[in-house]
Amino acid sequence: MTILSFNLIKNKNKIFGFSSFLILLSLLGILYSTFNTSFKKPINLGMDFVGGNELRVERICEDECDNISPDLVIEKLREFSNNKNISNNIKLQIQNNNRLISIRTPYLTIEESNYLINYLDKIVGPLNYESKDSRIIGPKLGKKLLINCATSLLVSLVAISLYISFRFDKKYALFALLALFHDLFIVFGIFSWLGIILSIEVNSLFAVSLLTIAGYSVNDTVVIFDRIRENLKQNSGNYNKTIQISVNESFRRTLFTSITTLIPLLSLIIFGSYSLFWFSISLSLGILIGSYSSILLAPSFLINE
Repeated sequence: MTILSFNLIKNKNKIFGFSSFLILLSLLGILYSTFNTSFKKPINLGMDFVGGNELRVERICEDECDNISPDLVIEKLREFSNNKNISNNIKLQIQNNNRLISIRTPYLTIEESNYLINYLDKIVGPLNYESKDSRIIGPKLGKKLLINCATSLLVSLVAISLYISFRFDKKYALFALLALFHDLFIVFGIFSWLGIILSIEVNSLFAVSLLTIAGYSVNDTVVIFDRIRENLKQNSGNYNKTIQISVNESFRRTLFTSITTLIPLLSLIIFGSYSLFWFSISLSLGILIGSYSSILLAPSFLINE
């Protein structure tokens, strides 16, 4: 007897309603991000994709560094950007008890970057130039990386579509792909809202997380569809009831697999570096949404009224 179970037949409309709500919310975030934000894109692209300069430098302080206002620093740095005909899209973070300054700007030449450092020294200095750490990505390289990430995602989705079409009949393949795009679209939409509300940017790791989510989601859906197909061969009398039994038989396996996958990701979120934080968040969201769609949404498409 299955301990963990869910009445799929009774809650079919609730499942469709919940998924429709998530898709609508994601769509609103994408549209708002595209037409009502400064970056004018469906999602807030990071420096990996648009190019730019990232500079980290420490202040020289005897004991504790004085508090400084990021807004005031940015306002004065924008005077520099206007003088040099550079976009005023300057972002600044102050970390490590006001000691470490991290500043990001659009792409700058070496001369402009040095000028920026000297200007920053006058505002919040003195600075420890030996601690200076910079990273530069040209706009052409960023655009190429964006195209490569989009291409790799598209190719992987086409390959998954071909595999599912070969593995199952057309009906099963269509529903598995709908569940897959459902998962990716919602994760994308969530990060659109994060870009709007928290100015979170996505980088190449976000593209990696989408590829991982796609593989994870399809794997779960294939396992459950396989169980449904095998059970229907053995008992074709009550179609809906057989699907319900198949889902409940797979419920424990999917739930425990998701939990064991989320545990290391939770460790990365809590104890990992900031560079992996949003990557781990994206994967965690994808696993949760993918498990939901595999065990509940995808089989619901198969149930007859």
